Amino acid sequence: MARGKDPEETKRKILAVSKKLFLEKGYDNTSIQDIVNGLDGMTKGAIYQHFNSKFEIFETIIEPADSVEESLRRHQGTNGMEKLQSAILDAFTDYSRMKLNYSAAVTLRSPRFIGEQFVSMFNEVIPEITKIVEEGIQDGSIETEFPEEVAEVLMLNLNSWIGLHLTVYSESQLKRKLRFTKKLFDGVGIPIFNEEIMTEAANMFAYIKKDSKE
Repeated sequence: MARGKDPEETKRKILAVSKKLFLEKGYDNTSIQDIVNGLDGMTKGAIYQHFNSKFEIFETIIEPADSVEESLRRHQGTNGMEKLQSAILDAFTDYSRMKLNYSAAVTLRSPRFIGEQFVSMFNEVIPEITKIVEEGIQDGSIETEFPEEVAEVLMLNLNSWIGLHLTVYSESQLKRKLRFTKKLFDGVGIPIFNEEIMTEAANMFAYIKKDSKE
């Protein structure tokens, strides 16, 4: 790539080429050299001017453009329950993001990354989910005395129990975990997991599993 290029344009190009390769080959099977080869003569040194590692490139790609609060605020619904369901549904239908995460199976199961995600989940995501649950309590769509605990169990289940093991589950295992999760929340009178969510979760899993074999 020619000298004098706008740094932001260069960075965008690196991210675009990297994302394409991660989706095609998988993050774990893509090297920095693979990325360099797709960048019109750019050197490894030029890449490292913008990113410290391949993993930093990956983190930048999957990092939401908006804050957690802004992202959750956009979810549609007439009450707290519907907004919570919308947030879960959006996660299950974001196939590109799910596929990118699936492609980084080895890296995303590293202790460092798991620890960072755990801290982020409790510091950033769970407080915002708690607000939605509290909204549902106020409007009558959710009945519970434990809004924070509901948010914690929901996110621990989806992110750590199911999400972390998504790459090693079989289809039958995933469906079993989802059925258990549904029964868990139904049992405490919070039927978050409706038929649409269950169906889309299964569709997402089938998509990334099928695509990873091709």
